[in-house]
Amino acid sequence: MQQQATVTRIISYAFPIIALAFYAIFAAVLFATLKFGTSADLKYKTLFALIVYTRLPQLLATLLAIVSLLAGVSGDGFNLQNPVATNPGYFIGPDGSPVLRALLTPLDVFTLWTLVLTAIGITCISKVKRGTAFAVVFGWFAAVVLARVVLAAATS
Repeated sequence: MQQQATVTRIISYAFPIIALAFYAIFAAVLFATLKFGTSADLKYKTLFALIVYTRLPQLLATLLAIVSLLAGVSGDGFNLQNPVATNPGYFIGPDGSPVLRALLTPLDVFTLWTLVLTAIGITCISKVKRGTAFAVVFGWFAAVVLARVVLAAATS
């Protein structure tokens, strides 16, 4: 128990750094796609700031998870990776299909909200058309979801 508490503490302190690294990679992928695919006129640091700010709705999901724990949700049924019923994957039981869970969990209200904000933000900071920005953002989202589904299928 003490070892788990120590590991959790280390991960809790390292999470902001890991998140910033993930945002930097995501911004680099979007930057390369927009710069070379659509010849967009934008700066990486502006796109990186946009990515970080559009993740703010995810704080609401965290707050909902905290409220649900304080309201008395069973600790046995609580899943830290999917704590709130904001996606269809939440309703798949632990013995359900991992492939289906990998497909449905990313269809989260807050994730979709973040993606829409990202696409709208890209149209505001560059001269990319709104449809093109949505296609790029949701295209990469679909690629990541597909990779997660393939990984879940390969490991199950």
